[in-house]
Amino acid sequence: MSIIQADGISKSFQGRQVLSDLSFAIDATDKIGLIGRNGSGKSTLLKLLTGNLEPDQGRIHRAGSTAMSMLDQRPLADDHQNIAILDNPRFLRIETRMRHIEDQMAAAKGPALDLLIEEFSRLQQRLEDEGAYDYRARLARNLAGLGLTEKQMNQPRDTLSGGEQMRVALGRLLLEPGELLLLDEPTNHLDFDGLDWLQQYLLSRQSALVVVSHDRWFLDQVCGRIFELENKRLYIYKGNYSQAMEQKRQERELLDATLNRLTGEIRRQEDVTQTMLSHRKMKSYHSREKVVEKLKDQLAHLQDQVNPDRRMTFNFLPADTKKDRNRLLISAEDLSMAFDRTLFDRVSFELAASDRIALVGPNGCGKTTLLRILLGRQEADSGRLLLYGDPSMASMGQVVDFNHDDQTVFQYLASSFPSTETRIRDRLARFGFREEAMIKQLKALSGGERHRLHLCSLLEQKPDLLVLDEPTNHLDIESRHLLEQALADFHGAVIVVSHDRYFIRTVARSILGFVGHEVHPFTDYQDWYLEHRRLEDQQAGQIAVKAGESPRVAVRRIRARQRQAVTDITQRIKTLEEACRLFEQKAPDKLQDDDYQLYALQLVELEELYQAYIELDEAMADEA
Repeated sequence: MSIIQADGISKSFQGRQVLSDLSFAIDATDKIGLIGRNGSGKSTLLKLLTGNLEPDQGRIHRAGSTAMSMLDQRPLADDHQNIAILDNPRFLRIETRMRHIEDQMAAAKGPALDLLIEEFSRLQQRLEDEGAYDYRARLARNLAGLGLTEKQMNQPRDTLSGGEQMRVALGRLLLEPGELLLLDEPTNHLDFDGLDWLQQYLLSRQSALVVVSHDRWFLDQVCGRIFELENKRLYIYKGNYSQAMEQKRQERELLDATLNRLTGEIRRQEDVTQTMLSHRKMKSYHSREKVVEKLKDQLAHLQDQVNPDRRMTFNFLPADTKKDRNRLLISAEDLSMAFDRTLFDRVSFELAASDRIALVGPNGCGKTTLLRILLGRQEADSGRLLLYGDPSMASMGQVVDFNHDDQTVFQYLASSFPSTETRIRDRLARFGFREEAMIKQLKALSGGERHRLHLCSLLEQKPDLLVLDEPTNHLDIESRHLLEQALADFHGAVIVVSHDRYFIRTVARSILGFVGHEVHPFTDYQDWYLEHRRLEDQQAGQIAVKAGESPRVAVRRIRARQRQAVTDITQRIKTLEEACRLFEQKAPDKLQDDDYQLYALQLVELEELYQAYIELDEAMADEA
């Protein structure tokens, strides 16, 4: 049953059309991923769904009194700012009114007292119906799942970081009742455990969902339909993100073939038309002219469906092929670091010239600190770092600062990338900076624009080591894919911190993972995550026993988590096995190079999942 029906909706801002003639339906059980380039209109569409914006054309029909909850990219609404994190402002207002009624009841008599008692009872029932009496406990569970500590939950709101405030807003929103949940970039500030918790929560929630996210792994796990905004239009695909992209590829192949056929037919008809003209067959000539015009109209309509040129491309300058690809660049020995607590202890590893390493771990474990030590920007408390042959390094952190914020975009790149004006303009255009954007001052750039410009400069270098700290945070899905392609062509070493599991799987050849205060090498993300969760479960059991929880209860909770992990792995195995089966059934002449590469990745992931399943099964059997 549809709870939302949109018919031919369009929206413009200041004369620029953002959305054009969108029609779609949202059913009560839909889990929809809304994707598209930055600026394609995703947030605008969410606001149209809620009624915060009205379409310029078309209509949106909402079934009955469909209740919607929406998380946008602001941390907290104004009415949450001066209250405790675990409190609900709506419930506080009701409780204040009830206390006021109690004061009035003390002096009231007769019919006036009866009215006050009736209102008090109505408000009391409303609190019960809306779950006010266990709200703090339920919110605390949500926030713990999203990665906040009990200490953080009891801090003043303004002492939390922007990311922590966003998690509070998300935790609150998930407790709101409603038939449709709208989430705009909910995964931006979550670590691996928080993502896993949110994924399971959304899958178990019995309501419709529309989520905007650039996290392709998350979209694969949660969504059953994909809505893609492109060229102001909406394209709808069945299945998760990977399945949607396969459908899109097939549709694009068909479109390209149709374009080629039409182009050839137009050339042939134009030749025939010229022949008619040369033979003075004017009636036939005019008839053929109409045929050509009709074909050109069809061609223009189809070309309008083709993606515009990519806004952003990446490439690296050719590497010095004379250098030994297996030479050692860095050796870390017994690095330790602590501030008010231990971050990591006795970390040792080596980095060779061709290594591709993902550094993973929960938020706050010390990943960025370790990168800063590798780059020579911070000293470890103990241990030593050996550099071989003075390797050149290039890096990009989570915050991009420029030395001269008064420079324009063009001036910045011209100073860091000396070349002809034409080449600089071409370079900037490929990173989404065209015309007016080139004369924009650096201080006026958004976070995403600052990262794009820094990457534009960074990727012109030929470093031996490229260090990236959350490089995909400000990139849309297409730009993330392009970065992955560029890193595949890069001939130097890469060490990257990222929470984007799809990006990690594509880019990294090995994992350095934080397990408690230690850092160990792993062959893949899944191996690290199982070890990380195993340690967490062990620590949770110890804490539970200290807190008075019986070992039996602690073991039951750990086993429940293991059973959930088995369920997740089983579901992913089914999805991948089906994808491999579809590949194997295709005729060889219908397959592209990308299909074989994706198939190989899927087989590798399947092997990892089979092993993870066996290990979990054995662990559960040992504890039984």
